[in-house]
Amino acid sequence: MVTRDSPDQPVGHYPGTWSATWPVVGKTVLERWLKRVHDSGAGVVSVVARDAQPPSPLRTMLDWASGGVEKILLIILGSYADIDLVDLVHFHHQGRNRVTKVFDRQGPLGISLHDRGAVLKHSKGISSQQTAAPARYDFRGYATRLSSTISYRQLVQDALEGRCDIQPAGYQVGENVWIDPSAELHPSVRIYAPCYIGADTHLHAGVTVTGFSSIERNCEIDLGTTVDHSCILPNTRLASGLHVANSVVDGRRLEHLDRGLVVDLGRAGLSEVRLPGKRVDQNAIPKLRQRRSCAGERSFPCSENFKPESSSDAM
Repeated sequence: MVTRDSPDQPVGHYPGTWSATWPVVGKTVLERWLKRVHDSGAGVVSVVARDAQPPSPLRTMLDWASGGVEKILLIILGSYADIDLVDLVHFHHQGRNRVTKVFDRQGPLGISLHDRGAVLKHSKGISSQQTAAPARYDFRGYATRLSSTISYRQLVQDALEGRCDIQPAGYQVGENVWIDPSAELHPSVRIYAPCYIGADTHLHAGVTVTGFSSIERNCEIDLGTTVDHSCILPNTRLASGLHVANSVVDGRRLEHLDRGLVVDLGRAGLSEVRLPGKRVDQNAIPKLRQRRSCAGERSFPCSENFKPESSSDAM
């Protein structure tokens, strides 16, 4: 079971806060956790809001335990870790633990494995003092806590650099450059690795994307704008002639990470929310060309001489 904040909670709209709805190079942390849980062989997966009434996470766990589920994995969304969940289950089983909690060097990661009996005892009001203490599973791999915009930005950089297991969505068209096949790039666009361009995103003529930048799905970057070491969140349109650096942009809202400032670009007409499914004038898009890759033949709206630049070329 994965718990997250209520969808009605305005997370991610205050300076320095992170939202679970923000994708990391194509998929949200929630989606990546769900895939990791499915890959571990879990039979049933549920996503529950932490403050939902009903059902609360405890109520869901109790229903499962009462229904005969022997082991329940609880993940409180707020961190990402390259943890091997199969190894966690093996550790839990070998130690005959009632409850196992995962820790890294900084403390608990919000990941725990519960036996059916422990959940049922808790529901009957049996205190933790009357039961065995939780076992500790020490994880020494990649882990990060997503408590802020800065930590989100760091996770994106780590994914682009290959420091964690997160694999960007789309196809790798150059060294550390991923572009979704549905993205539309003008032939004059300049891209410096590492970077990510998401699905249904359009980059107009003269756009430059520098290293460690991610432009998520359904974005539009207008003429001559530079995205420099920044994250552009889904459904964002940036006006022409801008230089966005060291920032996270979500629709009209820009947060500059170095200065900790939040600016409403929409008031000046510099950005806006782009409606999902909105298409760019096809007459302005160059013909698709065919690019071969190990995944087969794919179409990319790039000119014949399109090639990602190296980071050193940007210096």
